[in-house]
Amino acid sequence: MDDLYPIGKVAKIMGVSVQTLRYYSNIGLISPAYINPTTGYRYYSVDQLHFIDRIKYLQTFGLNLNEIKDILVNNDIPLLLKALDRQKEVFREEISRIEDILDSIEWYKNYFTYVDADKFDSNCYSLHLDRRYMVVAKCRENEPKQDFHIRLNEIKNSPRFRDLPLKRQFSYILDYDALMNGELEPRYLGLFLKHDPPFESENIIEIPEGDYLCFKARILSEGWNPYFAKLFFDGKPKPTLVLANEYEDNLHEYSRCVYEVQILIPKTN
Repeated sequence: MDDLYPIGKVAKIMGVSVQTLRYYSNIGLISPAYINPTTGYRYYSVDQLHFIDRIKYLQTFGLNLNEIKDILVNNDIPLLLKALDRQKEVFREEISRIEDILDSIEWYKNYFTYVDADKFDSNCYSLHLDRRYMVVAKCRENEPKQDFHIRLNEIKNSPRFRDLPLKRQFSYILDYDALMNGELEPRYLGLFLKHDPPFESENIIEIPEGDYLCFKARILSEGWNPYFAKLFFDGKPKPTLVLANEYEDNLHEYSRCVYEVQILIPKTN
């Protein structure tokens, strides 16, 4: 038996456990080349070391032992190629998922650094923004703030919505006239979707592409003034959309968060 190796040595050479080699044998994947009828000791040939190595290699691609057995025992190369193509798609989807997570992490970092809470004023500026979508809860007149926050959470955690990727930034759709009077009348509370929605719903609102007049203010606190925005729209068509996007600067207390107010500038002929 000079060309055979005992199971313990094979396990050490191949970097697997003795129990693993016994399991391979139990499921019919690879049986020892020789079993001593007296002692029951198991021995493997050099060729079987290559077979064990191939099993380990295929496992790195995510193939399970049952499908590896079907491929190797039957010497089925077409089945191997089919399994490898399937695993390519699995890993491509995983790469896409991870890239999406990385994108979300970068967005969330920017969320906390976009506004320097100690260095902003009420001056206005213009942004051109692409079309966006929000998952929203309608705000009822004079209802407590916590009610529509609870309703939004119920919506986004419902079976139809729970898998939609959302940006964790609370945004209001506000009444324009109230805003110009320094008051807040929320029409909707929502969260932006990361991608276009896969279905239509009364709880998904399209935010149109366009030019927005913007300013930053602590709109949940007293002392802010929409003077410059009011001056800009004086004598112009009345805007039909006002957004207020929250930017947190405190993880415990939210009433003094900075909001970027975005007012859609009506198109003129």
